[in-house]
Amino acid sequence: MLWLDNMIARMAVKRLAKKLNLQEGKVDSKKWWTSKTMWAGIVTALLGLYELAKPFAEQTGHPLPQIPGVVFTFLGALGVYGRKTATTVIG
Repeated sequence: MLWLDNMIARMAVKRLAKKLNLQEGKVDSKKWWTSKTMWAGIVTALLGLYELAKPFAEQTGHPLPQIPGVVFTFLGALGVYGRKTATTVIG
Protein backbone atom coordinates (compact mmCIF):
# COMPACT_ATOMS: atom_id res chain seq x y z
CA MET A 1 0.00 0.00 0.00
CA LEU A 2 3.06 2.22 -0.14
CA TRP A 3 2.22 3.20 -3.71
CA LEU A 4 -1.17 4.49 -2.52
CA ASP A 5 0.46 6.61 0.20
CA ASN A 6 2.88 8.07 -2.37
CA MET A 7 0.05 8.86 -4.77
CA ILE A 8 -1.97 10.60 -2.04
CA ALA A 9 1.07 12.58 -0.93
CA ARG A 10 1.78 13.73 -4.52
CA MET A 11 -1.81 14.87 -4.97
CA ALA A 12 -1.71 16.77 -1.68
CA VAL A 13 1.55 18.48 -2.62
CA LYS A 14 0.18 19.49 -6.04
CA ARG A 15 -2.90 21.03 -4.42
CA LEU A 16 -0.80 22.89 -1.87
CA ALA A 17 1.55 24.18 -4.58
CA LYS A 18 -1.42 25.41 -6.57
CA LYS A 19 -2.88 27.21 -3.53
CA LEU A 20 0.48 28.85 -2.79
CA ASN A 21 0.93 29.77 -6.46
CA LEU A 22 4.23 27.88 -6.67
CA GLN A 23 5.64 27.23 -10.11
CA GLU A 24 8.12 24.70 -11.36
CA GLY A 25 10.98 25.90 -13.44
CA LYS A 26 14.60 26.88 -13.48
CA VAL A 27 15.84 28.69 -10.39
CA ASP A 28 18.03 31.73 -10.97
CA SER A 29 21.50 31.25 -9.52
CA LYS A 30 24.59 33.36 -8.98
CA LYS A 31 28.28 32.84 -8.40
CA TRP A 32 29.35 32.50 -4.78
CA TRP A 33 31.61 35.56 -4.87
CA THR A 34 28.62 37.84 -5.57
CA SER A 35 26.92 36.85 -2.29
CA LYS A 36 26.94 39.33 0.60
CA THR A 37 26.22 36.49 3.00
CA MET A 38 29.17 34.44 1.77
CA TRP A 39 31.56 37.40 2.10
CA ALA A 40 30.34 38.12 5.62
CA GLY A 41 30.97 34.48 6.51
CA ILE A 42 34.40 34.39 4.89
CA VAL A 43 35.59 37.58 6.59
CA THR A 44 34.21 36.41 9.94
CA ALA A 45 36.02 33.08 9.58
CA LEU A 46 39.28 34.85 8.70
CA LEU A 47 38.95 37.16 11.70
CA GLY A 48 38.28 34.11 13.85
CA LEU A 49 41.54 32.57 12.62
CA TYR A 50 43.27 35.86 13.37
CA GLU A 51 41.96 35.72 16.94
CA LEU A 52 43.20 32.13 17.27
CA ALA A 53 46.67 33.18 16.10
CA LYS A 54 46.99 36.03 18.62
CA PRO A 55 48.31 33.91 21.54
CA PHE A 56 50.98 32.35 19.33
CA ALA A 57 52.05 35.76 18.03
CA GLU A 58 52.31 37.11 21.58
CA GLN A 59 54.56 34.19 22.59
CA THR A 60 56.98 35.12 19.80
CA GLY A 61 57.02 38.76 20.89
CA HIS A 62 54.90 40.08 18.01
CA PRO A 63 51.58 41.10 19.57
CA LEU A 64 48.72 41.58 17.13
CA PRO A 65 46.29 44.49 17.47
CA GLN A 66 42.87 43.94 19.02
CA ILE A 67 39.84 43.77 16.71
CA PRO A 68 36.97 45.91 18.01
CA GLY A 69 33.80 43.99 18.86
CA VAL A 70 31.79 46.29 16.62
CA VAL A 71 33.46 44.64 13.61
CA PHE A 72 31.98 41.26 14.54
CA THR A 73 28.61 42.88 15.20
CA PHE A 74 28.70 44.52 11.77
CA LEU A 75 29.64 41.24 10.06
CA GLY A 76 26.85 39.40 11.85
CA ALA A 77 24.36 42.07 10.80
CA LEU A 78 25.64 41.92 7.23
CA GLY A 79 25.17 38.15 7.19
CA VAL A 80 21.59 38.45 8.45
CA TYR A 81 20.85 41.26 5.99
CA GLY A 82 22.35 39.28 3.11
CA ARG A 83 20.29 36.23 3.99
CA LYS A 84 17.09 38.26 4.33
CA THR A 85 17.51 40.07 1.01
CA ALA A 86 18.71 37.05 -0.96
CA THR A 87 16.65 36.46 -4.08
CA THR A 88 18.78 33.88 -5.90
CA VAL A 89 20.53 30.69 -4.91
CA ILE A 90 24.28 30.18 -5.10
CA GLY A 91 25.13 27.91 -8.00
